[in-house]
Amino acid sequence: MIIAALYHMAPRVFKRELYSKSLMATQFWIQTLGIVLYFTSMWIAGITQGMMWRAHDEFGNLAYSFIDTVDVLHPYYALRGLGGLFYLIGFFIFAYNIYKTMSARPVEEAELQNASPMGA
Repeated sequence: MIIAALYHMAPRVFKRELYSKSLMATQFWIQTLGIVLYFTSMWIAGITQGMMWRAHDEFGNLAYSFIDTVDVLHPYYALRGLGGLFYLIGFFIFAYNIYKTMSARPVEEAELQNASPMGA
């Protein structure tokens, strides 16, 4: 929400047209994919770990040791890292787009209504 607010305010604050609306859309989808990967991997890992910790053998002992749960969760941690990387890449795209917006051509006050991403 903060990124969306900054995209909305940047043309008005800097009195410049937004540098690239396609970069804005690309950044949005990359970060959305990153959040979905991060959330989904953590959700599945949590359920898996909880189920492994509740499993008992016929003697009432835990069926899995701690290291067994760590081994099973490794792919989910890798997906979590990939999701975080996507989100970070999206943030760098956002920072680049705002930086280039600061140095874009100035626009007249009347044109600022169309300079917002919402005006597209």
